[in-house]
Amino acid sequence: VASKALEIDSTNVKALYRRATAKRKMGDWTEAKDDLKKALKHDSSNVAVKKELHALKKEMDASKRSQRQNLQKAFGGGGSSHSGSSFLYGDREEELQRKEEERKKKEQQEKQAEEQRKVEWTKEMDQRVANGEEHVSFEQWDKDRKEKEQKAKDALKKEEEERKKKEREARRAAKKAAAASKEKDEEDSSGDELTAEELRSLRGYKKTSDGRTTSYFNREQSAREKQLIGDITPQRLETSGGAPQQVSDGISAGGNEQQSSGGKGRASLWNQAGTWEEKDTTEWCTTHLKHLLKTTTTTANNDNNIKAVVTENTNFSGDASVALTGGKKRYIFDFHTTVKYEIRDDDVDDVLASGKIKLPDISSTGAHNEDELEVNVYGWEKSPNAEFASASLACRENLVDAIRKSVSKFVKDFNEHY
Repeated sequence: VASKALEIDSTNVKALYRRATAKRKMGDWTEAKDDLKKALKHDSSNVAVKKELHALKKEMDASKRSQRQNLQKAFGGGGSSHSGSSFLYGDREEELQRKEEERKKKEQQEKQAEEQRKVEWTKEMDQRVANGEEHVSFEQWDKDRKEKEQKAKDALKKEEEERKKKEREARRAAKKAAAASKEKDEEDSSGDELTAEELRSLRGYKKTSDGRTTSYFNREQSAREKQLIGDITPQRLETSGGAPQQVSDGISAGGNEQQSSGGKGRASLWNQAGTWEEKDTTEWCTTHLKHLLKTTTTTANNDNNIKAVVTENTNFSGDASVALTGGKKRYIFDFHTTVKYEIRDDDVDDVLASGKIKLPDISSTGAHNEDELEVNVYGWEKSPNAEFASASLACRENLVDAIRKSVSKFVKDFNEHY
């Protein structure tokens, strides 16, 4: 009813008062407060409106205090040293207090150290005056003292670096001496007579006439038996008539046309029409490409002792095939992998740095030119120290070139193998 009255007359004080009273009882304190303020705006001397507004404010304040107390009970320390404050902030307050105590303690220690230095400075100045020497201010004396301490630290650090360098050189010399001794022992034992170590390793085995080592249970064929068996090398099947025409040219693994030779490039007997024929070569290509990448190695430009080696192929996937279609042979492959590498000091067998190189697209469409092969070099997993930084960078750049050459060799070998 009060709202309908206010629709007719929005300044009606009684209607505003009645609606505010009703909303207060319903718990809608914000709108009740707004109506009472509007009523006072139109009739500032209305006692009933003022009493209602005062009672409403007291009720709202009491509710806020109750909510605050409930939150303190829910999150408070429960009688501990943090009682009355939220445990959510207890750790933060302790951390700030601890830092403040550490700061004061540090300042106190610095002050005590400065006082001690001033005592030393006073004694030294008394001695200088007694000797007729020039007086020096405390600031200048303290500055000279710090410079002397820094020089002593630098000298100690340099001495430590020299010691480590000598130890490294000694390890290199010891390794070279051990290698020379081992090589001499191998030369001494290179005669026809087997040593005791070799006899132990050959126990249960025997040598065949062609020099191969095999089990004692393996029976070697005689010359007469080999003659009777004859040549059992697999031969290509040919037909007397209707044989497929030899393919005159094809598409190489690198994407360029190539001249086929011999039996390569011919369709099989069941495909005499020379239509589409495809052979899966994934197993051979995967094994060969992994081998070429794993054996890739290179050295720094001016130091053959610093060497980069590939240690692992990870995330290797892809497939390959050879297809004959329309009288042409095509080499199709698509691989991607990530290689892990290490930069090593070969003299002392130390790992100076390590990282990863990603090859996202080793494919027949992009591998025919090694300069166009996409190679992504990640940042160092183990960074080299300042002494070997430039050599490690040069070694990594050379390794990228060597990996490109390994992929090019894979393309060439793929073309020649099939």
